[in-house]
Amino acid sequence: MRRSFIKSISAVMVAALALVFCGNSIRADVEPSDGIRRFVSNLYSECLGREPDPTGYDDWCRKLANGEITGKQAAYGFFFSNEFLSITANSEVSETIDRFYRVFLDRPSDENGFYYWYDRLFDPDGSISMLFNGFADSDEFRNKCLAFGVNPGDHLSVPDGFGRTEVFFQYCWWEGAMTPEARSYLQNHTDRTPRSSYPSGEHNGAMTGTVTVSAADYAICQRFADEHFRPEWTDLEKLEYTALWIRLNVHYAYSGVGGSYCDAIFNHRTGQCAQYNGAMLAMMSYLGYNVRMVHGHIGRRHNNHYWGEMDANGVTYIIDTGCIEDNNLHFMVNAAEWADYYTP
Repeated sequence: MRRSFIKSISAVMVAALALVFCGNSIRADVEPSDGIRRFVSNLYSECLGREPDPTGYDDWCRKLANGEITGKQAAYGFFFSNEFLSITANSEVSETIDRFYRVFLDRPSDENGFYYWYDRLFDPDGSISMLFNGFADSDEFRNKCLAFGVNPGDHLSVPDGFGRTEVFFQYCWWEGAMTPEARSYLQNHTDRTPRSSYPSGEHNGAMTGTVTVSAADYAICQRFADEHFRPEWTDLEKLEYTALWIRLNVHYAYSGVGGSYCDAIFNHRTGQCAQYNGAMLAMMSYLGYNVRMVHGHIGRRHNNHYWGEMDANGVTYIIDTGCIEDNNLHFMVNAAEWADYYTP
């Protein structure tokens, strides 16, 4: 009787242990599908721009195969990582948007969609969080997950404002740098008569030349305005947007640049300081402002440079969308306060 009871208990224990080990074995032996492997490889290559590390790759694949995480949770782990945040800090905003398109929608951005998200990055919530919510909850991402054999999962709550973009940080910077008088002048500007030219000359010297803003240049400005400006924007918002767009989207040309300033910057996105600021001044002329191009030197190394200036209410303001030396971006800053930086 006692021996029979012990045998019965032993049998139950062996069966229970076998079930536990068997269950764990089955769970550990689930082989990720080719679709899951491609899904994870895509996250590494398109989000982080590198080959997977074996340990991390296997862990993501296993968790997806076993249903421990969803497709949205996997994407969250990549886009909210310090590695991706570092990448965005050293990338143009356009590249960041393209990464979201390639990862979540498995395609390049379309023009309308791209500019929608680009414009959204100027809103106070412009950030990786904002982009993630918009893309992760899309039908296209859901369909991509299902095509790869991945459970897309439900909506995820993400931290507000994670990875605010360079656009937003720069916007905040000059919001504080611009005086209330300058802001008021641009917000209340009503003379929209386009100027067909603006003067040019030496800093603190005579204006000896003229830059013509042609009908073709105005057509380029009009197209840019149609594609980017919102109907409710003031001149201040339009010009801030244009200056930021130039600074973040145009590549410095180390060799000669052909064509007009507007053509080089708004169509080909390349130029030197004369093109950078010439196109900005053309947009301001298009909106009816009296501006001028000046030549002088800037910075500690006294670099040769062209920038813009405008007089308003007895104050001279600097308009400078960038140069090769230090990636400066100065819009409507008081010239008197920068006299040691902008020199003849």
